[in-house]
Amino acid sequence: MTDFDSQFRARLLGEDVLRYVKDGQLIYVNGATGFPNRFMQQMAAAATGLHDVRLFHPMRRETATLDPDPTSPDLAGHIFHVSDFTYDASVRKAIHEGRASYRPTHSSDGGRRFPHAIDLLVAAAAPMDRHGYFNLGAFGGWISDFIPRARKLVLEVNPKQPHVFGENYVHVSRVDGVIEADYDIVELPQSSGAPSEIEQRIAANVVSLVEDGATLQVGAGGLPEAIVNQLAASGIKDLGVHTESFFDWVVTLTEAGIITNSRKNLDVGRMVAAMAIGSRRLYDFVDRNPGAQIRPFSYVNEPRIIARGHKPVSINATLQIDLQGQCASEGFGSSHHGGIGGQWNFHYGSGLADGGKGIIALPSTAKQGTVSRIVPTLAAGTAVSITRNDIHYVVTEWGIADLRGKPLDERAKLLISIAHPSFRESLERAARDELHVIGDVLQAGV
Repeated sequence: MTDFDSQFRARLLGEDVLRYVKDGQLIYVNGATGFPNRFMQQMAAAATGLHDVRLFHPMRRETATLDPDPTSPDLAGHIFHVSDFTYDASVRKAIHEGRASYRPTHSSDGGRRFPHAIDLLVAAAAPMDRHGYFNLGAFGGWISDFIPRARKLVLEVNPKQPHVFGENYVHVSRVDGVIEADYDIVELPQSSGAPSEIEQRIAANVVSLVEDGATLQVGAGGLPEAIVNQLAASGIKDLGVHTESFFDWVVTLTEAGIITNSRKNLDVGRMVAAMAIGSRRLYDFVDRNPGAQIRPFSYVNEPRIIARGHKPVSINATLQIDLQGQCASEGFGSSHHGGIGGQWNFHYGSGLADGGKGIIALPSTAKQGTVSRIVPTLAAGTAVSITRNDIHYVVTEWGIADLRGKPLDERAKLLISIAHPSFRESLERAARDELHVIGDVLQAGV
């Protein structure tokens, strides 16, 4: 019988955590709940002795706990960051100052179409089992697509990582180094209060589009909590889950008996995601739970896979939408806020399916009601996250607009009808006098 324990011991790096780090390398580290804290702590401390290291990573929510911060301006010329999904303020600041860059990509393609060889890949993992397999834990679905491109693979083993079933394993024979660590994995801050009246009105409109047996994908943010609360009280039955990330809402709706996964025609009886980010309650829920599985992003977020699901419903937010139906979810103008993640994947894939629905939800205003989120045109330089060709449902607190297949004049009228009343007149005027997409809107009955 193979002695996997001896193979494990032979790969332990001990205090030599940076054994495989060299100048000029391309290094990829996992992010969020898979972020290798101990490795990054030591790399940041030693960074002034390194030169021209390109460090790729997805969103990183734990960097604020690191001292020194690997995104510090003092490390310019030593570490250049390339972010696949920017959420951390320190990473955004580095991008704006030219010390980092953002890599636009759909998360379904992030790893399988990564254009470079990876000199070193480092990711968190749960402890090795008796068969010699490490589980890639809560963020395994992201990093598993990158592993085939890595020349060297180091795992930071942490007993606090949940062991999540699915395509989420790496054998010790594939691993070059092991770092032992023990720290709490990152948790999302929980909401401090009840959803606002506007969020409740948006949620009610969204929930009206969800049918019994639908397969859900729901993004992150404050609005999902309002949607979950209304789903729990709606009487909807037998929902399934095929989503980019498990959040706490999957626990809430499963315990309420609403999520059963019984009507799914793909991964029947199981909820599927590529990652899990939430509270300890979520991590305990997915730990060794046969009903919750992590699969690679190249599977979970692939539109053709999503379209095979039973009545898939994708629910995501955007920052702004113009009267053509173009969504800006990544920033305004040249100001970058965050990556697209799986938003387009799920919106488009859901729209391909029979009975599927892609839903974009947003409050009609921002800045205490002084700015409309529905605008005549997006600012110059704004990245379009959902194109006008792919848009389906748009929901605000004022109603629902089904834009799919509609001509520009109808789209403008529908979007104006769900804009805040304070901005409808100016939107009508812009649609008529500047965009020339509609005639006299008032006479058209909007």
